[in-house]
Amino acid sequence: MRRIEDRVLARIEAVFARCPELFRFSVRDRSGLPDHIDPTTLEGELFIFEISLAPRLGTAQYDEVYGAIAAAISSAVSSWPEAKEWLRGRTFVRYLH
Repeated sequence: MRRIEDRVLARIEAVFARCPELFRFSVRDRSGLPDHIDPTTLEGELFIFEISLAPRLGTAQYDEVYGAIAAAISSAVSSWPEAKEWLRGRTFVRYLH
């Protein structure tokens, strides 16, 4: 599993590299959804939450970053289905060197 974690992390790090305004996001499954969200209205098994951008320049920028995150996660799960379990409940944060 460690190899898969490394590969998934590489894809997520690439999103942070392409989106310098992205600070943080989390991945949840249905059991981790906030109470105000009706899970029966949603498709899929994993959901992206708590996207933090700095500076946040508008809806178009947010949508672009969300799309990059979703594409990376979808691609990882498609390539390595067992990555789905590893991603559940994780928060990813930009780190500085």
